Parts: sequence; structure tokens; C-alpha cells
Amino acid sequence: MWQIDSSNEALQQTAFRPLQQDAFQRLQQGASLKGLLKPFKGKGELAQFAEQCRVLEVGLKELAQGVLAQVRRHPFTLLPVRLTEQNTQAGTMFLRWQHVATRRMGVGVWAEMVGYPKTPIPMLQDLYALELQRITLNMQISLIHSIGKQAAECAEKMGQAEAVLMERLQQGTNLMQHN
Repeated sequence: MWQIDSSNEALQQTAFRPLQQDAFQRLQQGASLKGLLKPFKGKGELAQFAEQCRVLEVGLKELAQGVLAQVRRHPFTLLPVRLTEQNTQAGTMFLRWQHVATRRMGVGVWAEMVGYPKTPIPMLQDLYALELQRITLNMQISLIHSIGKQAAECAEKMGQAEAVLMERLQQGTNLMQHN
């Protein structure tokens, strides 16, 4: 299960399989951030972009669930820490480390696990790879969620601006009909 390179005794993770490019392929084809840097011509385009971000966020959450499925198996279940999902009030989710006994959360829990003398040396590289994956997915989920939220808010503001204009134009039409 664990492999140690005898020439330099470097550890190689084998229990955790980090997400590879093919896992993201479907998400990349679904939307592109190139769409962010264009002249949005109205609320419809922004609403569509916000929806693309929402779909991307759902896809990233599915990838995170795949990571969680891996760490819910042996040998990770032997550790006193778990990688869990934390849902926020803003409607998104993040991966967090949690100590099983104390329920404490955060990267400090992971750091303590790595520094703990009883943590098996062969698991260190897996724990490191997991932490890198957690950091990356959390960043991607956060960015996509924020961009989508901003796009939806901008679409709403464009709709409000359109309503103000239409109201003013209607007033002008009514005045012309009464003259």
C-alpha cells in the first residue's frame, strides 16, 4: 500500500487520489471565465452568466463529494480527524478538517495531525495531498460562488435601471398623448 523510494526515502501517497484534469474537463466545457470579460448588453446575459456559475459551483461541490468519499474509507477512518463539509449561510459549502473527539475545526486540526508522532509516516504524503486538494476546491468554490452572486446582483440592478427608464419613457408618451 505505501511505497518508499529507497534511493531518497521520499514518500508517495497511495491511499488518496487527487482530482486530475479529466475530473474538471466537463466543468471547463460548461462555462468559461472568458465570458466575464465582455460588454454585457443587458440583464439577460448577466442572468445567463450567473446561471453558468451556479452550474459550475454544483459541479465543484460534486467533485468535493468525491474527495469526501475517499476519506471516508480506510485508512483515513483510523485517524482522529476527518475531512467534512461545512455549509455556509451564504448557500455554499467548504471542506473543513474536524477533530472527531473535540469537534474542533480548521487547518490547525490538520497541522496537529501531521505533527503528531503517532501519525503513521506513510500517511503524511496523503494528508498533505488532501490538504492541497481541500485548499484548491475551497478556493474554486468560493470564487465561482462570488462571481455568480455578483452577476445575479448586477442583472437585478440592470433590471431596476430598465424599469426606471421604461417608467420615464411611459411618462413621456402619456404627456405627448395629452397635448
